[in-house]
Amino acid sequence: MARNSPPDVGQKIKALRAEHKLTLDGLAKKSGVSKSMLSQIERGLTNPTLATLWSLTQSLGIDIASLLGAPNEADDEAPAFEVVKSYQIPEIQSADGKCVLRILGPIDLVSHTEWYDMRLEVGGKLASDGHGEGTVEHLTVLEGALWVENGGEEKVSEAGDTARYAADIPHVIENRGTTGARALMMVITP
Repeated sequence: MARNSPPDVGQKIKALRAEHKLTLDGLAKKSGVSKSMLSQIERGLTNPTLATLWSLTQSLGIDIASLLGAPNEADDEAPAFEVVKSYQIPEIQSADGKCVLRILGPIDLVSHTEWYDMRLEVGGKLASDGHGEGTVEHLTVLEGALWVENGGEEKVSEAGDTARYAADIPHVIENRGTTGARALMMVITP
């Protein structure tokens, strides 16, 4: 993958499906993603939503970030100074379009540190199963307000607030406000 081109998620899913010896129909049944949608994704005819990516990666036993690519061996030596243009930043979106995550962190740090620019429209929700043991999320609200449910507790964070919480258990980030919300989210895994 060239550093200035988006990752070819469809080809990676196709390769992983073949690696797991799954047919289109087999992965469709395992993931709950329709066979026709899966075919369109693999052929690069459509971009999968966050929910679709989540279902596929869970069915294949991989992390979403691994679909976004790793540098080619030729790219092993990162430049001393790099500017990633806005249009080059990968983005994933929920099925309803109310939650958009722009993936700001480099792929080579994904096993320990991820960070995102998150936008949630009114009613937008990001529900996550627990991540790896000891994982912690740091959510800094830049605009609006976000409600975080975690471990039976629920707290609201407003613009300027940072919520820190265990992310190795199921948790939900939701915009119950009257305006859109934006936040930076860091996910740190020991």
